[in-house]
Amino acid sequence: MLFGLLCPGRIFAATQSLSTNNIPLTIDQSQDFDVDVTFSCPSCSTDSYLRGVFYPSGTSYFGYTQDNNGNWSNAAGGNCTTYFKVAQTDLSKEGTWSGTLKVKLDTGSSYYAGPGEYLFKVGRYTPSCSSASVWSTEATIAITGPTPTPTASPTNIPTPTPAPVNTPTSKLTLTPTPKLNQKLSPTISEEIDATDSEVLGESSESASPTQKPQKTEVLSSNSHNIMPIILILLGVVFLGLCAIAFFYPYIVKFIHEKRNE
Repeated sequence: MLFGLLCPGRIFAATQSLSTNNIPLTIDQSQDFDVDVTFSCPSCSTDSYLRGVFYPSGTSYFGYTQDNNGNWSNAAGGNCTTYFKVAQTDLSKEGTWSGTLKVKLDTGSSYYAGPGEYLFKVGRYTPSCSSASVWSTEATIAITGPTPTPTASPTNIPTPTPAPVNTPTSKLTLTPTPKLNQKLSPTISEEIDATDSEVLGESSESASPTQKPQKTEVLSSNSHNIMPIILILLGVVFLGLCAIAFFYPYIVKFIHEKRNE
Protein backbone atom coordinates (compact mmCIF):
# COMPACT_ATOMS: atom_id res chain seq x y z
CA MET A 1 0.00 0.00 0.00
CA LEU A 2 2.81 2.34 0.96
CA PHE A 3 4.62 1.42 -2.29
CA GLY A 4 1.52 2.36 -4.24
CA LEU A 5 1.38 5.79 -2.59
CA LEU A 6 5.08 6.45 -3.27
CA CYS A 7 5.01 5.21 -6.90
CA PRO A 8 1.58 5.93 -8.36
CA GLY A 9 2.95 6.15 -11.94
CA ARG A 10 4.27 2.63 -11.78
CA ILE A 11 0.98 1.29 -10.47
CA PHE A 12 -0.82 3.05 -13.35
CA ALA A 13 1.57 1.59 -15.92
CA ALA A 14 1.24 -1.86 -14.47
CA THR A 15 -2.54 -1.79 -14.81
CA GLN A 16 -2.38 -1.35 -18.61
CA SER A 17 -1.89 -4.25 -21.00
CA LEU A 18 -2.18 -4.99 -24.70
CA SER A 19 -2.31 -8.42 -26.26
CA THR A 20 -2.66 -9.46 -29.89
CA ASN A 21 -3.82 -12.59 -31.57
CA ASN A 22 -4.30 -13.96 -35.09
CA ILE A 23 -1.17 -12.28 -36.54
CA PRO A 24 -0.19 -13.99 -39.83
CA LEU A 25 3.27 -15.43 -40.20
CA THR A 26 3.58 -14.36 -43.87
CA ILE A 27 1.89 -11.64 -45.91
CA ASP A 28 2.36 -10.07 -49.32
CA GLN A 29 3.68 -6.53 -49.23
CA SER A 30 0.44 -5.24 -50.80
CA GLN A 31 -1.83 -7.16 -48.41
CA ASP A 32 -3.72 -5.79 -45.40
CA PHE A 33 -4.82 -8.01 -42.52
CA ASP A 34 -6.81 -7.95 -39.27
CA VAL A 35 -5.30 -8.23 -35.81
CA ASP A 36 -7.36 -9.27 -32.80
CA VAL A 37 -6.55 -6.87 -29.95
CA THR A 38 -7.41 -7.04 -26.25
CA PHE A 39 -6.79 -3.84 -24.28
CA SER A 40 -7.03 -3.64 -20.50
CA CYS A 41 -6.85 -0.39 -18.56
CA PRO A 42 -9.06 -0.36 -15.41
CA SER A 43 -7.67 2.98 -14.28
CA CYS A 44 -7.90 4.78 -17.67
CA SER A 45 -9.94 7.96 -17.55
CA THR A 46 -9.20 9.15 -21.11
CA ASP A 47 -9.67 7.88 -24.65
CA SER A 48 -7.12 5.56 -26.25
CA TYR A 49 -5.68 5.41 -29.79
CA LEU A 50 -4.36 2.11 -31.15
CA ARG A 51 -1.69 1.86 -33.79
CA GLY A 52 -0.07 -1.14 -35.52
CA VAL A 53 3.57 -0.71 -36.56
CA PHE A 54 6.18 -2.62 -38.61
CA TYR A 55 9.87 -2.08 -37.98
CA PRO A 56 13.17 -3.72 -38.86
CA SER A 57 14.64 -2.84 -35.45
CA GLY A 58 14.66 -0.14 -32.75
CA THR A 59 11.99 2.53 -33.22
CA SER A 60 11.99 2.73 -37.05
CA TYR A 61 8.21 2.39 -37.09
CA PHE A 62 6.16 2.47 -40.28
CA GLY A 63 2.87 1.14 -41.57
CA TYR A 64 -0.79 2.04 -42.00
CA THR A 65 -3.59 1.74 -39.45
CA GLN A 66 -7.26 2.07 -40.38
CA ASP A 67 -9.32 4.43 -38.25
CA ASN A 68 -12.94 4.04 -37.18
CA ASN A 69 -14.21 5.55 -40.46
CA GLY A 70 -12.19 3.27 -42.74
CA ASN A 71 -9.44 5.82 -43.52
CA TRP A 72 -5.80 4.77 -43.57
CA SER A 73 -3.23 6.67 -41.51
CA ASN A 74 0.55 6.37 -41.58
CA ALA A 75 1.12 9.46 -39.42
CA ALA A 76 3.85 9.60 -36.81
CA GLY A 77 3.06 9.25 -33.11
CA GLY A 78 2.63 12.99 -32.74
CA ASN A 79 -0.63 12.72 -34.75
CA CYS A 80 -2.02 9.75 -32.85
CA THR A 81 -5.61 11.02 -33.05
CA THR A 82 -5.67 9.75 -36.66
CA TYR A 83 -5.37 6.15 -35.41
CA PHE A 84 -8.12 3.77 -34.33
CA LYS A 85 -9.97 5.30 -31.36
CA VAL A 86 -11.14 3.36 -28.30
CA ALA A 87 -13.22 5.77 -26.28
CA GLN A 88 -13.10 5.60 -22.49
CA THR A 89 -16.80 4.78 -22.59
CA ASP A 90 -16.06 1.76 -24.81
CA LEU A 91 -14.28 0.04 -21.93
CA SER A 92 -16.15 -2.52 -19.89
CA LYS A 93 -16.74 -2.15 -16.15
CA GLU A 94 -13.52 -4.05 -15.68
CA GLY A 95 -11.75 -1.55 -17.97
CA THR A 96 -11.19 -3.88 -20.93
CA TRP A 97 -11.89 -3.70 -24.63
CA SER A 98 -11.58 -6.32 -27.37
CA GLY A 99 -11.82 -5.70 -31.08
CA THR A 100 -10.16 -5.95 -34.47
CA LEU A 101 -7.49 -3.62 -35.82
CA LYS A 102 -6.84 -3.47 -39.57
CA VAL A 103 -3.25 -2.73 -40.62
CA LYS A 104 -1.00 -2.89 -43.69
CA LEU A 105 2.53 -2.07 -44.84
CA ASP A 106 3.68 1.36 -45.98
CA THR A 107 5.88 0.30 -48.89
CA GLY A 108 6.70 3.93 -49.63
CA SER A 109 8.37 4.44 -46.25
CA SER A 110 12.13 4.95 -46.13
CA TYR A 111 12.26 2.27 -43.41
CA TYR A 112 10.90 -0.37 -45.78
CA ALA A 113 13.78 -2.15 -47.50
CA GLY A 114 11.80 -4.65 -49.54
CA PRO A 115 10.62 -8.19 -48.80
CA GLY A 116 12.04 -9.90 -45.75
CA GLU A 117 11.31 -10.40 -42.04
CA TYR A 118 9.97 -7.47 -39.99
CA LEU A 119 8.82 -7.08 -36.41
CA PHE A 120 5.24 -6.08 -35.66
CA LYS A 121 3.39 -4.83 -32.57
CA VAL A 122 0.43 -2.70 -31.47
CA GLY A 123 0.70 0.39 -29.26
CA ARG A 124 -1.74 2.46 -27.22
CA TYR A 125 -1.50 6.27 -27.20
CA THR A 126 -3.21 8.80 -24.95
CA PRO A 127 -4.71 12.02 -26.40
CA SER A 128 -1.45 13.85 -25.59
CA CYS A 129 0.22 11.80 -28.42
CA SER A 130 3.59 12.05 -26.69
CA SER A 131 4.49 8.36 -26.95
CA ALA A 132 2.84 4.98 -26.62
CA SER A 133 1.92 4.19 -23.03
CA VAL A 134 1.94 0.44 -23.62
CA TRP A 135 2.97 -2.00 -26.40
CA SER A 136 1.95 -5.53 -27.19
CA THR A 137 4.47 -8.31 -27.46
CA GLU A 138 6.31 -8.08 -30.80
CA ALA A 139 5.84 -10.74 -33.46
CA THR A 140 7.85 -11.58 -36.59
CA ILE A 141 6.14 -11.41 -39.99
CA ALA A 142 7.74 -12.51 -43.27
CA ILE A 143 6.98 -10.06 -46.08
CA THR A 144 6.91 -11.36 -49.64
CA GLY A 145 6.75 -9.60 -52.99
CA PRO A 146 8.99 -8.32 -55.76
CA THR A 147 12.24 -6.74 -54.67
CA PRO A 148 12.38 -3.07 -55.67
CA THR A 149 15.17 -2.33 -58.10
CA PRO A 150 16.75 1.10 -58.49
CA THR A 151 15.76 2.88 -61.64
CA ALA A 152 18.74 4.01 -63.68
CA SER A 153 18.63 7.54 -64.97
CA PRO A 154 18.35 7.58 -68.75
CA THR A 155 21.43 8.81 -70.56
CA ASN A 156 20.85 11.15 -73.44
CA ILE A 157 22.67 9.69 -76.43
CA PRO A 158 22.92 12.04 -79.40
CA THR A 159 21.34 10.60 -82.48
CA PRO A 160 23.50 11.01 -85.59
CA THR A 161 21.86 13.00 -88.35
CA PRO A 162 21.77 10.94 -91.55
CA ALA A 163 23.57 12.54 -94.49
CA PRO A 164 21.32 13.55 -97.38
CA VAL A 165 21.26 11.04 -100.18
CA ASN A 166 21.22 12.35 -103.72
CA THR A 167 18.67 10.32 -105.59
CA PRO A 168 19.53 10.08 -109.32
CA THR A 169 16.86 11.49 -111.54
CA SER A 170 15.73 9.05 -114.18
CA LYS A 171 15.85 10.38 -117.72
CA LEU A 172 13.37 9.33 -120.35
CA THR A 173 15.16 8.07 -123.48
CA LEU A 174 13.15 8.06 -126.67
CA THR A 175 13.96 5.21 -129.04
CA PRO A 176 13.79 6.35 -132.65
CA THR A 177 10.94 4.68 -134.48
CA PRO A 178 11.57 3.54 -138.05
CA LYS A 179 9.51 5.24 -140.70
CA LEU A 180 6.84 3.37 -142.50
CA ASN A 181 8.09 4.28 -145.99
CA GLN A 182 11.64 3.07 -145.29
CA LYS A 183 12.67 0.17 -147.52
CA LEU A 184 13.94 -2.72 -145.45
CA SER A 185 15.31 -4.80 -148.40
CA PRO A 186 15.24 -4.85 -152.20
CA THR A 187 12.22 -6.49 -153.75
CA ILE A 188 12.38 -10.05 -154.84
CA SER A 189 11.34 -9.28 -158.39
CA GLU A 190 14.25 -6.88 -158.98
CA GLU A 191 16.88 -9.38 -157.83
CA ILE A 192 15.28 -12.22 -159.76
CA ASP A 193 15.10 -10.13 -162.95
CA ALA A 194 18.72 -9.10 -162.65
CA THR A 195 19.86 -12.61 -162.04
CA ASP A 196 17.81 -13.98 -164.92
CA SER A 197 19.16 -11.37 -167.30
CA GLU A 198 22.74 -12.17 -166.43
CA VAL A 199 22.26 -15.91 -166.75
CA LEU A 200 20.29 -15.68 -169.94
CA GLY A 201 22.89 -13.33 -171.42
CA GLU A 202 25.67 -15.73 -170.69
CA SER A 203 23.73 -18.64 -172.14
CA SER A 204 22.91 -16.76 -175.35
CA GLU A 205 26.51 -15.85 -175.92
CA SER A 206 27.95 -19.27 -175.25
CA ALA A 207 25.27 -21.42 -176.87
CA SER A 208 25.12 -22.00 -180.59
CA PRO A 209 21.98 -22.84 -182.60
CA THR A 210 23.14 -26.36 -182.91
CA GLN A 211 24.00 -26.97 -179.26
CA LYS A 212 20.61 -27.45 -177.60
CA PRO A 213 21.86 -29.86 -174.94
CA GLN A 214 24.24 -27.19 -173.54
CA LYS A 215 21.35 -24.66 -173.16
CA THR A 216 19.47 -27.21 -171.08
CA GLU A 217 22.48 -27.60 -168.79
CA VAL A 218 22.79 -23.82 -168.40
CA LEU A 219 19.12 -23.48 -167.52
CA SER A 220 19.43 -26.34 -165.04
CA SER A 221 22.46 -24.72 -163.43
CA ASN A 222 20.63 -21.39 -163.31
CA SER A 223 17.74 -22.95 -161.42
CA HIS A 224 20.20 -24.34 -158.87
CA ASN A 225 21.79 -20.93 -158.41
CA ILE A 226 18.47 -19.10 -157.98
CA MET A 227 17.08 -21.36 -155.21
CA PRO A 228 19.55 -20.27 -152.48
CA ILE A 229 18.90 -16.66 -153.41
CA ILE A 230 15.15 -17.15 -153.18
CA LEU A 231 15.53 -18.81 -149.78
CA ILE A 232 17.76 -15.99 -148.58
CA LEU A 233 15.30 -13.40 -149.80
CA LEU A 234 12.44 -15.20 -148.15
CA GLY A 235 14.42 -15.24 -144.89
CA VAL A 236 15.10 -11.52 -145.25
CA VAL A 237 11.41 -10.85 -145.84
CA PHE A 238 10.50 -12.97 -142.84
CA LEU A 239 12.93 -11.09 -140.65
CA GLY A 240 11.58 -7.83 -142.01
CA LEU A 241 8.04 -8.83 -141.13
CA CYS A 242 9.17 -9.82 -137.65
CA ALA A 243 10.87 -6.45 -137.26
CA ILE A 244 7.73 -4.64 -138.41
CA ALA A 245 5.62 -6.66 -135.94
CA PHE A 246 8.10 -5.85 -133.12
CA PHE A 247 8.25 -2.12 -133.84
CA TYR A 248 4.55 -1.81 -134.68
CA PRO A 249 3.49 -0.61 -131.17
CA TYR A 250 6.27 1.99 -131.17
CA ILE A 251 5.28 3.08 -134.67
CA VAL A 252 1.65 3.52 -133.60
CA LYS A 253 2.73 5.44 -130.48
CA PHE A 254 5.03 7.66 -132.53
CA ILE A 255 2.26 8.42 -135.04
CA HIS A 256 -0.14 9.15 -132.19
CA GLU A 257 2.31 11.55 -130.56
CA LYS A 258 2.93 13.29 -133.88
CA ARG A 259 -0.80 13.75 -134.36
CA ASN A 260 -1.21 15.19 -130.87
CA GLU A 261 1.55 17.69 -131.58
